[in-house]
Amino acid sequence: MNNQNVEELFKGQFIGMFDMNGKPIHEGDSVQLYYKGEFVICKIIYVPDWAMFCLQWPDGYKNKFPMDPEKYQVVTS
Repeated sequence: MNNQNVEELFKGQFIGMFDMNGKPIHEGDSVQLYYKGEFVICKIIYVPDWAMFCLQWPDGYKNKFPMDPEKYQVVTS
């Protein structure tokens, strides 16, 4: 199975985490978080090469560090 097929497999899937309001977080959701004095909106994506869900920042950077969903708020699904 290639990476594109794996990405399709996880589209819209619940990632096993809830935001600060108890709302379930899914792959493809946009979440708002407070970072360095301002609110930023990132997208939840699945990265097959890392076999994990992560944040994709507005500039395209993919954050490989563990997520802290208690600091996120789902803004779009």
